[in-house]
Amino acid sequence: MSVSVLGLEAQPVQQWQVHKLQGEEVLLRAWAEPFPGRCVITARWPQGHVFYRPSQGVYDPMLLAESVRQAVPLLSHAVYGAPREHKQAWEHFSFAIEPLASLVTTAEEEVRLVLSCSDVVRRGGRFAGMTMDIEVHLGERLMGTALTRFNNQPAAIYRRLRGSYADTGAALARCLPAGPPVEPHRVDRRSPDDVVLSPAPGGGPGQWMLRVDPAHPVLFDHAVDHVPGMLLLEAARQATHAVVGGDGAEVVTGMRTNFARYVEFDAPAVVLAGEPVRDGTGRRRLDVSIEQHGVRVFTSEVTVEPLIGL
Repeated sequence: MSVSVLGLEAQPVQQWQVHKLQGEEVLLRAWAEPFPGRCVITARWPQGHVFYRPSQGVYDPMLLAESVRQAVPLLSHAVYGAPREHKQAWEHFSFAIEPLASLVTTAEEEVRLVLSCSDVVRRGGRFAGMTMDIEVHLGERLMGTALTRFNNQPAAIYRRLRGSYADTGAALARCLPAGPPVEPHRVDRRSPDDVVLSPAPGGGPGQWMLRVDPAHPVLFDHAVDHVPGMLLLEAARQATHAVVGGDGAEVVTGMRTNFARYVEFDAPAVVLAGEPVRDGTGRRRLDVSIEQHGVRVFTSEVTVEPLIGL
């Protein structure tokens, strides 16, 4: 059944297309392709989401990130013909939001993603990856932009790339026990169950262990063979709050992230955060990285801004 998006004939988003088992975690609603390489997607951001809660009256920026994450498999399957069993993986992801345009209002507003697709790669006729440039509109406001590059792999190639880690059940069975959480208020969280950082034994300031709990109902909506990208982004966000203060006086308004390698369940991963540096505009930026087996597997430059005027 078709629906309308900005007056365009659109298709409803199917749950499997965004790789979610829980229907309430599907943020995207409908999509349309007005012309090749240009897509419009509507979404809904619940104000009372159990994990991505507003803070200081501003939508959680991870809702934007999760919306883009869902757009990756959606367009791969629905527009570019990737079969259901194909796997997508982030290479780069960045976003920037405007805090004043991110305010939660009394009425739930429609979210609209306007996507431009470029650098599309095909190998032997199959879709292999692309870059997406995204404008994110909240109601009538342009509240943010995002840019991502990802690849798409057939199941057989993915299994060869992952080797012994390709068995999801076996990979999860080797998951190290989750360490104790840092105090939730330090990372702008309410519940210890939602904390993804653990104190590093003997670690100094700006150093934690990645805390992975496969039982988390949102970060692990479905079984996967590696630490999900959204958990890594959440770790960068929480590390930033731990450094600049978890009282909500500053909000994360941007990230520039590289996913260098898969982060595995069976080995400790160290989260490292540098000192914030002011950029002359009232913003502060700091580098967050994750290391496993002594190798840097994830990096993110995180931007924070004060809540002045909000």
